[in-house]
Amino acid sequence: MKVLVLFGSPRKKHTYELTKAFIEGLEKDTEVEFIDTTKLNISHCMGCNYCLKEMKCFIKDDMEDILNKIEEADIIVLSSPVYFGTVTSYLKVLIDRCQPLYNKRFVLKVEDKVKKKGFLIFTAGGKNKRMIDSMNLVTKFFMLSCGAELVDTIYCLNTDENGLDKEALQRAHIIAKSIL
Repeated sequence: MKVLVLFGSPRKKHTYELTKAFIEGLEKDTEVEFIDTTKLNISHCMGCNYCLKEMKCFIKDDMEDILNKIEEADIIVLSSPVYFGTVTSYLKVLIDRCQPLYNKRFVLKVEDKVKKKGFLIFTAGGKNKRMIDSMNLVTKFFMLSCGAELVDTIYCLNTDENGLDKEALQRAHIIAKSIL
């Protein structure tokens, strides 16, 4: 089983710790690829529709490799702190560049079955529970484009005041153990 973790935090703090707990909970024989998207060179989508004809993007950057990894993965994990009610800009640029996957599935209808499992891991400094809905919505659309279904969300709110909740760490570990 191949797990692709797309990590979008510029800091290795709460979101990283929660993601690490999830990874540690996975079976030992699971192949995990952790990609720190803050270190990648990914250009913005230009909306040129090249991917409608060619089913790939004409821009040559790190996204070529990411698209292949998404297609090869059995499980996709999106991991991000909340920035203004959504994922960080590192992940947002990556998500926007998944247009070839969206077009392949929904416009060109080359592939239509959901085969992968998707998971969202996030932390938020604030305590507004609406962030849960906002993050889930962005992730559901991303996962659909990738041929995945969002199975579960692991999160911790109010980290500015309380830090990372130990229950969230345990939940991440337990959810990962239950994947098979």
